[in-house]
Amino acid sequence: ELAFAALKEDGSVVTWGQGRDGGDSSSVASSLTSGVSSIVSTDAAFAALKEDGSVVTWGWNNNGGDSSSVDLSSGVSSIVSTDAAFAALKSDGSVVIWGHPSFGGDSSSVESSLSSGVSSIVSNSSAFAAIKADGSVVTWGDSSFGGDSSSISSDLTGVSSIVGSELAFAALKEDGSVVTWGHSSYGGDSSSISSDLTGVSSIVS
Repeated sequence: ELAFAALKEDGSVVTWGQGRDGGDSSSVASSLTSGVSSIVSTDAAFAALKEDGSVVTWGWNNNGGDSSSVDLSSGVSSIVSTDAAFAALKSDGSVVIWGHPSFGGDSSSVESSLSSGVSSIVSNSSAFAAIKADGSVVTWGDSSFGGDSSSISSDLTGVSSIVGSELAFAALKEDGSVVTWGHSSYGGDSSSISSDLTGVSSIVS
């Protein structure tokens, strides 16, 4: 991260730092004078969510600064990011993704599962995990770091929340059990303490 973006009380945004990494927002300055409710960043780009549900992006194109390929003109309720990609949850339960393909910017393999019914999205540095209204989970991004959950997909039911470490995920289920996946050295392998992961009420990382 080589730049800053400050959200002011009047809903405007001020940026500074390395220009190409988001410090220079002059190309979208007219859209950042008012109405911004929150800002999310990757390592080299920013995404500003406006009160009208639209999104403004700037910074390094490959890291999410360029969102011209997706529709962010309205209906966005929240945004999360990896190190180089963004995922926006829309009010209709669909998800819009953009940014570097290796960091979750390409969701083509799960696109049909993200067209509706998504209630929340969580990220780590390289992958995303979306919880659907029926308690199932959809993942994409770097397969080694949580983007591929196929080996435990049968366990990812009744999920109430997910937390990401840098390179792994932990899902808390409604029955108080926990399912983990991703890089084993970052918490993705909890097999050695699986018998203790019952009656869990919350997880932090």
